[in-house]
Amino acid sequence: MKFPGLPMERRFSRLGWIGVTVWALILSIPHFVSGQNSTKTKRVQPNEISAKVGSAIQWSKSIAAAVETSRKSGKPIFWYVSTVPGTFMDRKPVIDRYMLGGPFSWPPLIKLINENFVPLKVVPSANDQKLGIRPYQFVEPGFLILDADKKVLRKVDRLSTFHYGWLEQLLVSELQRMGMGKPDVDSQKYFAEFALESDQWIDPVGEGYAKNASNLLLSGMIAFRKGDHELAKKRWGEASQSEPESPLAWKASLEAQGIGPFVRGFEVFRAIPDKAKKAGLESPGSAAPKGTYSQEQMIDRSVEFLLGMQRNDGGFVDSDYDFGGFDSLPNVHVAVSSLVGMALLKAAERQKNDRLDQAILGVEKFVANKANINLADRDEILWAYAYRLRFISRLEKSPLKASVKDFAAKKQAYIEALENIQLKTGNWYHEYNNPFVTATALCALFEAKQGAGEIDTAKINKGIDSLLLDRNDNGTYPYYSVRRKTSRNQQQQEAALASSAGRMPLCELALVRWGRKKQAHLVAAVENSLKQHRHLASGYKYDNHTSNMAYGGFFFWYDMRSRSEAIRAIDNEEFRKKFQDQHQQLIDNLPEVDGCFVDSHELGRCYGTAMALLSMEF
Repeated sequence: MKFPGLPMERRFSRLGWIGVTVWALILSIPHFVSGQNSTKTKRVQPNEISAKVGSAIQWSKSIAAAVETSRKSGKPIFWYVSTVPGTFMDRKPVIDRYMLGGPFSWPPLIKLINENFVPLKVVPSANDQKLGIRPYQFVEPGFLILDADKKVLRKVDRLSTFHYGWLEQLLVSELQRMGMGKPDVDSQKYFAEFALESDQWIDPVGEGYAKNASNLLLSGMIAFRKGDHELAKKRWGEASQSEPESPLAWKASLEAQGIGPFVRGFEVFRAIPDKAKKAGLESPGSAAPKGTYSQEQMIDRSVEFLLGMQRNDGGFVDSDYDFGGFDSLPNVHVAVSSLVGMALLKAAERQKNDRLDQAILGVEKFVANKANINLADRDEILWAYAYRLRFISRLEKSPLKASVKDFAAKKQAYIEALENIQLKTGNWYHEYNNPFVTATALCALFEAKQGAGEIDTAKINKGIDSLLLDRNDNGTYPYYSVRRKTSRNQQQQEAALASSAGRMPLCELALVRWGRKKQAHLVAAVENSLKQHRHLASGYKYDNHTSNMAYGGFFFWYDMRSRSEAIRAIDNEEFRKKFQDQHQQLIDNLPEVDGCFVDSHELGRCYGTAMALLSMEF
């Protein structure tokens, strides 16, 4: 799913594409009723208790003070970098809270850092770029380990998954490498049982258990993983009051507010292999070192993670992608839930699993519930409609279809809902007009056409004609829909191949599906996408656009999944197999320390993990 970028006025001011902006606005605005759609954001702020997270670390107040203390004590400096000046990275305070409420609220890590390092948390200056803290080269959050002369001993950035065992081992190994000896750290007494399989969990709240912050926090985590998010919130609220001066109580308060790293899926306590604990040393940031997980292990661990993030009502609501405004979040959650449902359906083909079946039917109930769709939103409703339709189209081929009441009527309603938000120009729209959104709708309707249901052929033809107007002769597509042919010289054509490599496979696929382009065009699009992959990868884990090509973290898995679908549609077995192997090799290097996936913080790990599963060849 691609919910790419910022609200229109913010994105355009940053990229400066004024002419295209005006054209896109002219095309889209007249078709919507003013006053209904909102782009206002509404974000939860930490309360008095939650705001204390991270304060148990004895942070130095300045670089100079940290250097002086390092020289006197002989301890290395642990510099936590929450923001890099000069970047467009979004949600810096949100990501910062994930670190403060995750690793820096973990008692053993607090002790380890305070006793063996000189902790530093200040914003870098331009002079610090020589330390490697440069925009796009250091992707926050992350940290540096420095000696007293400010020599960088270790740089670890791109942190998207927090696991206490991994980070603890990384810091211990660095201390040993510097000849500091092995510090006394014992994390096993904290939440050891939470690393067990879910059927072995024992709720530590009840007769014979102390109602302290640790037990109540863990109890809430167990309730959350079982889908009872309301009970989890209650337990965390109790934890925050039980020991008001405990870092775990502060963390529990953050989780109760719904803005902690655990409730958002970024903090995990599952057992991980020893090789995964070398992340940051043998791999960038929190990515697992190459070869840590087999494909089967990635699938199993991803499915287990997703099942533990599902709410009792069947929804997956970890994403806080609100670039279309706070009013768009319900539709984002329906879209993400649909994608997870699609991924679980794919996983269910491997083996019979009652838990999987119940989760899939839970998704169906969630996306079918009209109360979960915000009809007034026009920024992200396209994604809810398109992915809901794709989910039910795949459910139609599953034995679970028999368990869905009024299946045919629901599917037809989903078809018509997507058709009815088409613009008069033939485009489909999310935050702005663009060809990849039109291609998304066309592909969803094509998949729906393979089963029961009536498709409006006139709308399909109008959508195809609109997409063709955006298509250049070399198969490239603009970022914004301009609906006119553009004359380009050779240099401009080559630049277009790089900048549109992510969206080309999907757009060409839509035209091939509906018989308006040939297989050769699809092969060329996939070939170019793989050749230009470095541009797509440059934005991985970055929560905004990273260059004038407009790639960003929130594009990554959307484009990866689109490429995967395009590859599967290639008739030539030799080309298909070659591309599949290349594509899968890229995916094999992307799991996080726990074997799951992410691309941007705001879209969330459920989205990234589902998209990765849908991108794999299994």
